[in-house]
Amino acid sequence: MLQQERHAVLPQPSLSEQARQDFLNQLGKHVLNEITPGNAAAYQRRVLPRIRAEKGRDPETRHEIRKAMVADPYYQITSSFQRTVQEMMWNSVDDTIQRQLPELIETAKNIREGDTIGSLHLDPDFVIPPYVAENDHHCMPGGYSGDLCEDDITAGALYDKGAFIYTQGLFGPRMDGIGKATAMMFARCFPEMKPQKILEIGCTAGGSTTGLKLGFPDAEMHAIDVGAAVLRYGHARAESLGVPIHFHQMNGEDLLFEDNTFDFVNCPASFHEMSRSAVYNVFEEVHRVLKPGGVFLMSELPPYEGQDPWTQFIRDWDTYNNNEPFWGAVHELDFAEVAEKAGFSRDDYWAGTGPGIAEANELTGAVEVQNRKFMGSTRGGGKAWYVHVTKRA
Repeated sequence: MLQQERHAVLPQPSLSEQARQDFLNQLGKHVLNEITPGNAAAYQRRVLPRIRAEKGRDPETRHEIRKAMVADPYYQITSSFQRTVQEMMWNSVDDTIQRQLPELIETAKNIREGDTIGSLHLDPDFVIPPYVAENDHHCMPGGYSGDLCEDDITAGALYDKGAFIYTQGLFGPRMDGIGKATAMMFARCFPEMKPQKILEIGCTAGGSTTGLKLGFPDAEMHAIDVGAAVLRYGHARAESLGVPIHFHQMNGEDLLFEDNTFDFVNCPASFHEMSRSAVYNVFEEVHRVLKPGGVFLMSELPPYEGQDPWTQFIRDWDTYNNNEPFWGAVHELDFAEVAEKAGFSRDDYWAGTGPGIAEANELTGAVEVQNRKFMGSTRGGGKAWYVHVTKRA
């Protein structure tokens, strides 16, 4: 199994903790790949005939299917399995973190107080937006905004270590696959453009940011998120890996940068964790801070448009079962309309697939790239879905 690359603040499990995490990794793979696909048979044999008998037709929306499926015992028990394994995985990582938290905090503090190649900017009066503060996204304890003690780094460590297990190594040893894939996509779409100043919105622990920076080594890289603990961790992590990044505690709806500041703004798979109104606000702010001719590139899970109700239903599992309340609504958005309302032109808008995480990290021989997960989001295998739009000069 692929091993995560060590850095100064990566929590290191004991032998028993590692065994527990490895077990949950394999248990999760078994539940997701081998048990939950049985929901298709439950639907065909029991639920669909019942819908047809009651309505005299096939279901027309994913919502009709969900209302019928939640009463089926197989869906109930497999959803419970899937949710429980997710929570157990986070808890196994948290035990490792809490055992060595004082040392990790001290390490991060020493790094930022020493000679640094990047920077960290926190706002003691910052107000976490409620769609983050009031929700533990994907069941991560404390979510992105958890701040347990002075100089805490727990949320960043949880995300870095836990997401590596959850994705079964698909994001790469440095958890930088999204950033590398984004850099590849940008280079394919804009081969002549060499951005000098880049902003990433929703950096969490900084894995994607370091990957993006590697694609643009000469660019000045800025990254924002709302949680102080993820930013402290992300800064220490980047410094330990020798990657210069400027981290800011900032809301994408209210960017504290001047107009026309950046050549390139990236938002890596973060919109599904924002409210609908926040998505519109972020697009408006991105349009403001982009230089004329600058590019906004975002990645997300593909929209539901054009998919049959059953496929929409199985992809929508996270909305109701994995603390992702904005998942379904964002995947129904018309991002072309969002971009146009923010000031971009539809003529400069493009949406489609591009390089995925495994392709970017050349991991096809190291991990199970062919995704077999049945209910909910994929692990990131295969092609990714992108939107890019250019600000007119």
